[in-house]
Amino acid sequence: MLSEDHNALLKSVSRSFYLSMRWLPSGMREPVSLGYLLARLSDTVADASGIASSERLELLNSIRLLIEGSATSVEGLEKVASSLEHPGEALLLKRQADLFSWYQSIDAANRDHLSEVILTIIHGQTWDATCFEEKRFVVCEKSEDLLRYTYWVAGCVGEFWTKVGFTNLGRKFAAPELAEEMLISGRKLGQALQLINILRDLHEDLPAGRCYLPKVELIEAGWTPGEPVDASIGEPVFNRWASKCEEFLEAGDTYCHRVNSTRVRLCTRLPKILARRTLSKLELAGFEAVVSRRIKVSRATVWQSLVEAFFF
Repeated sequence: MLSEDHNALLKSVSRSFYLSMRWLPSGMREPVSLGYLLARLSDTVADASGIASSERLELLNSIRLLIEGSATSVEGLEKVASSLEHPGEALLLKRQADLFSWYQSIDAANRDHLSEVILTIIHGQTWDATCFEEKRFVVCEKSEDLLRYTYWVAGCVGEFWTKVGFTNLGRKFAAPELAEEMLISGRKLGQALQLINILRDLHEDLPAGRCYLPKVELIEAGWTPGEPVDASIGEPVFNRWASKCEEFLEAGDTYCHRVNSTRVRLCTRLPKILARRTLSKLELAGFEAVVSRRIKVSRATVWQSLVEAFFF
């Protein structure tokens, strides 16, 4: 059951998701909200600064064991929570027992969907943390590696959304004969959102010795391993992946048109609109600006996007 405490926790860790989540039909609201909070918990651990990579990997493995049912709690999250600047994320880690109790109490079908998506996300986060521990500057050798990573941490969420929709709403979610098609387009929409995050975060990742743009493509553009990725090298690779984002967002358009529920369509369309507006700002700014400062949509744009999604 989604309580007021859970709503408050969601609001504390999400800017746009909380806005749309409230519109979801009740059948989807609980598993989707819990899925978001569990994913945000593991993501907070994966991104936490001030802890050793080995400790981060150990914590992610402990969360995995708990989701699989092989453990009853995760030791060490309180320590990580005390080092966080974001009060919502700190509270999320402190509420781990409540979240995992909620996970155990949810019905079997939705718990299966939750287990599948959270374990996939943790697999991606563990792969990422392992690459960081190995001090790889370019973590993806080829485009296939980047696409696989974006599936692990976000594309699987599009599949989860689709499965939860059909499980809880049936035909009210979408026509059953479209399920396979929607699993594919939902996956692409999730990957588009993650790819946009990767492009947006270049200003933080490159100075930290971290690059998700494929090594093969950077070398083809003239990059010498060990040297900085300058604009002449990074721009064509950046543009290629921005185009891939556009392609995947078009699949998201198709997905939205297939959804029967007005409320679900609203909640699906909002992140897609925000993603497209973020991508437009990134493309307009260009690679050199993107790697020098954070570019994001304003809070006013978030509200404008909500209105646009509502009147879709």
